[in-house]
Amino acid sequence: MEKLKASRYNHFVDMEDGTKLAFNALSCGLAEMDKDSYERYKDLADGNGHSTEDETDDLLQNLKKGGFLIPEDLDELDVLRAAHYQARFGNNGFGLTIVPTLNCNFACDYCYESKEIHSLPPDKGGFMSDEVCDNIVKLCEKRIPENSAFSVTWYGGEPMLAKSIIDRLSREFIRICESKKSVYHAGMITNGYLLTKENIQFLIESKVTFLQVTVDGPREVHDKRRPLKSGGGTYDRIMGNLEKMAIKSLISVSIRINIDNRNSNCFKSLLSNLKAAGLDKKNNISFYFGHVVQYNKSCQDISAHCLLTEQYSKFVIKANKYAINNGLKLSTLPRIMISSCGAIAPNSLVIEPSGRIQNCWNTIGNENIKTGQLTPKGINVTDKYVKWLGWNPFNNKCTDCTILPMCMGGCPYISIYRENQDNAENIICSSWKYNLRPMLGVIKSAKEKDLIIKQN
Repeated sequence: MEKLKASRYNHFVDMEDGTKLAFNALSCGLAEMDKDSYERYKDLADGNGHSTEDETDDLLQNLKKGGFLIPEDLDELDVLRAAHYQARFGNNGFGLTIVPTLNCNFACDYCYESKEIHSLPPDKGGFMSDEVCDNIVKLCEKRIPENSAFSVTWYGGEPMLAKSIIDRLSREFIRICESKKSVYHAGMITNGYLLTKENIQFLIESKVTFLQVTVDGPREVHDKRRPLKSGGGTYDRIMGNLEKMAIKSLISVSIRINIDNRNSNCFKSLLSNLKAAGLDKKNNISFYFGHVVQYNKSCQDISAHCLLTEQYSKFVIKANKYAINNGLKLSTLPRIMISSCGAIAPNSLVIEPSGRIQNCWNTIGNENIKTGQLTPKGINVTDKYVKWLGWNPFNNKCTDCTILPMCMGGCPYISIYRENQDNAENIICSSWKYNLRPMLGVIKSAKEKDLIIKQN
């Protein structure tokens, strides 16, 4: 008879009706237990109750399936380590973040990219050259495995300013993946200003299936934070573009709302505007809140406005409650972060317009810590590359944490380059550390109202 024990990653929340919400951070299984089921769980976890061989015992089998009960001799840290290193170093596809231009039509006051990099490379006006495009195609022909998956995230600057480059490379990527019988995925981080009907069709033809668009508040707040470089507002244009998107569009959109202490008190007004615009009726549009933090010196002017992670975590609870009560869809779910971040994986790269290689979005434009240079023959790596591949999420501060599978040691960039700098502790831990249990009730309510969208 196999003995069982409780998972170290179990979380239980008492509900008002006397039931308990059970959540496991390793499986991300969410269940509701009445009093009798919970008492039975405790008996099984203590080694009492039915044998694990009883396949007709639905409660027992569900507790095992959800990871709430595990074999007594199983070390979940070993499971997590094995899964992490397999996902991180296994030959499971290839992924690129491509920055076709660092130019941007916005002048967001919290942007972490320095103004000096927006014209790089200067001899090409800040746009990727034909030579770099050719080198990317050659790299993909070598690196995309047969019968696998290849993913691209278009990034910037504002990537839609480089539409011709996206068109050229997308055609090549589609061709390569078809020849290798590999699946192609593409997404884009965009400010949303250029998402006209014509450009949406262009993105569909380029097989872009996911967009992240930022809206930071009602018109008067958003326009102050995210104006055009010319000084004009951007709210009306972005909202108009989102309103015109077809309900059954092939592209899903996640609206990101960046939060600091300057706009945290106006979220109700923004969410009401989103609802008034009919975005709650579009099944392809959801939203989530983002935490504004100071990642480097380029955005240090906003450091005084950043919320501490614990403050932000409390905000997210009340904001998401208000959202689902008003019928708006969430894309914020607890999820397993087995490989933590593409920055620490050898099969994921960031390519700047000049062909400079970075591992992380936060280091774009930084020549001193680049990890390589793209050439016609491949990538010439620098000694900074090993910093990322050698990063270890299983440090003493994290191994005892009950949400480790959802965080995996936090942001590698902060650990590598900012761990000893001011404010690092504020942003290295996930907000789930502070709000997981109260958020489970919010997520349960959203599921019951069918207001959860799973993003790619």
